[in-house]
Amino acid sequence: MKLFLKRFALIALCFAPALLYADSSSRSPNGYVIGNTHAVLVSKTQELIQLLSAEIFQKTGIRVYVDIIDDIAISPKYPTKQARKEYQSIVYAQLQQPYVVVSLFVQERKFDLVSSSGLQAFLGAKVLDSVYFDYMAPLIPEKEQDITPQRLSAILLNGYAEIADIIASQYAVKFEHNISTNEQGVRSFVRFIMYAMVLILLGLFALAHFSRKSSS
Repeated sequence: MKLFLKRFALIALCFAPALLYADSSSRSPNGYVIGNTHAVLVSKTQELIQLLSAEIFQKTGIRVYVDIIDDIAISPKYPTKQARKEYQSIVYAQLQQPYVVVSLFVQERKFDLVSSSGLQAFLGAKVLDSVYFDYMAPLIPEKEQDITPQRLSAILLNGYAEIADIIASQYAVKFEHNISTNEQGVRSFVRFIMYAMVLILLGLFALAHFSRKSSS
């Protein structure tokens, strides 16, 4: 009996890391969408991603995935960059290369973009960082109440579509299902917000000025 317990303890210790990440390693893609158990990615966006990813694979052999990590826990499961990298190293190791993954850790409010080793020449870390900062980050809302599935889906789709554009340019092909998106559009949106804020401030300043003038 003691020998059995010792062996059982050894087996448990050996498999402890695997058990820790069992929920991660069992995540298999539904087409080109991984996770999304709580429908954070709205159905229309999911349908478009499935269509466009299938077309990208057919024309270039590259798989483009969207991973929605929407597991809800009392405390976030992937609070640090290292924890998220460990998750990616386990889950994405199961994907066939070459691939690109646009991921959203919902509870942590973190977006990430990852590509396999064979795509580093034109979809390396610097390019993916540029996609995030130019096409996704400007659309992230500051207020909690503005963080909706529709808004998150739009952010993911904008970054995803830009990756599709980069692949299309690299392979000199056209994707029929891709949406029209460009950095200028995002910058125009940000510029509009800034102008609106300036106009509001000028209006408040003018109102205060005339109020003081009329009272005197």
